[in-house]
Amino acid sequence: MPDLIVGIVGGGGHVGLVQAAGLASLGYYTIAYDLNSARIRELQKGIIPFYEPGLAELVRSGLKCKLLEFTGKIERLRKVDLAYICTGTPSLPGGRTELLQVENAVTAVARAVQKRAIIAVKSTVPVGTARRLSRLLQQQRLSEKAVIVSNPEFLSEGSAVDDFWHPSRIIIGSAEPEAAEIVAGVYAPPHVPVIKTGWENAEMIKYGANAFLALKVSFINLLACLCEKSGGDIRVVSKGLGLDPRIGPSFLEAGAGFSGPCLEKDLRSLIGQFQDAGEEAPLLEAALYINQRQRYLVVSRLKENLGELKGKKIAVLGLSFKPGTDDLRETHTLPVIEQLVFAGAEVTVHDPLLGMMSWPRQMSAFLPDLRWASSPYEAAEGKDALLILTAWPEYRDLNPAKLKSCLANPLVVDGRNLFEPSEMAALGIDYRGVGIGAEVGR
Repeated sequence: MPDLIVGIVGGGGHVGLVQAAGLASLGYYTIAYDLNSARIRELQKGIIPFYEPGLAELVRSGLKCKLLEFTGKIERLRKVDLAYICTGTPSLPGGRTELLQVENAVTAVARAVQKRAIIAVKSTVPVGTARRLSRLLQQQRLSEKAVIVSNPEFLSEGSAVDDFWHPSRIIIGSAEPEAAEIVAGVYAPPHVPVIKTGWENAEMIKYGANAFLALKVSFINLLACLCEKSGGDIRVVSKGLGLDPRIGPSFLEAGAGFSGPCLEKDLRSLIGQFQDAGEEAPLLEAALYINQRQRYLVVSRLKENLGELKGKKIAVLGLSFKPGTDDLRETHTLPVIEQLVFAGAEVTVHDPLLGMMSWPRQMSAFLPDLRWASSPYEAAEGKDALLILTAWPEYRDLNPAKLKSCLANPLVVDGRNLFEPSEMAALGIDYRGVGIGAEVGR
């Protein structure tokens, strides 16, 4: 259906930009609209505002073939047949979801279009939002100009472009079957399951997926605690569990917990939705508690060996919430670093994609005394301990002997289990992983 004109609201963000560039590459004339005028100017030049493998090439290709347009003017969407809403849904105090950006985007598109258009909500929104948006359009006498469809995204940062091309499923919630068919026809690769259902089901699938992934991470971290106490090895346990086809290996790696802009935010939002419905969600609350606890456990391992952290020099490897991205939103690393700084430690950090020049200004004010290193070895030089918080491949490939020679005290606290304990012990390194009993490798 390349004759469709497609609009993307929030087209300068992670989800919106991938959606816009992907659809343009499929032959659709795609207009990416965003309120951030500075970002739009950069994108018009082909400059990507964040790191996402393969995205820059896709954007530049769309600009070159003139199928991709970036604009800060909502009136440019007046001729679109289909508009995707990819705006942010930030958390309110207490974890509930702020929907103002989504509501404003929907009404703005409905007012702008010259003919009846489909508005597909890709933003992660609480169950019942699409129905609420449909009522909002009715109240504002805009329902003749737009129909609401729920079309949640399932992109992972660091692999978002690949996820766009190879989706595991496509979920479409609609009260109008014809609108659902049009959205399904835009892009549905062969052999990819397409579920056409109601609004609430589509919204619940998105929240249920993220909550279940969070549960898996917290569950394996809970088992990791018992492994440490009993002399077990959570890496072996995870492998054995993951081989069960009913469970699968993904999200079964013990470590410093999950973080980033989705899992924790969506878990808190879902807990709030249960509360608003007069229901309890103890399983979700426990997953959140376990995840928060993991961030304190890595610091406690430092204290077990070093005692008082005041005046100690600590190297921290990894700032982004996961490898393959430069995203710092809701990352687990900042609360850990904050604990170290509060305890009086001198902290030196390294990240393959982040440095002092790319460090957000508000973070510089929040943590003004951080020291920066251009390499992991420079970060480790003369330090009392090394703390690994993000599983970058570059860190997995480090030379342990060289690391030891850099450290003043050969203590490595590995929040991602990147190294083999026996090899580290053979080199005389005091290695502390997550979920690995003291006897393992010794």
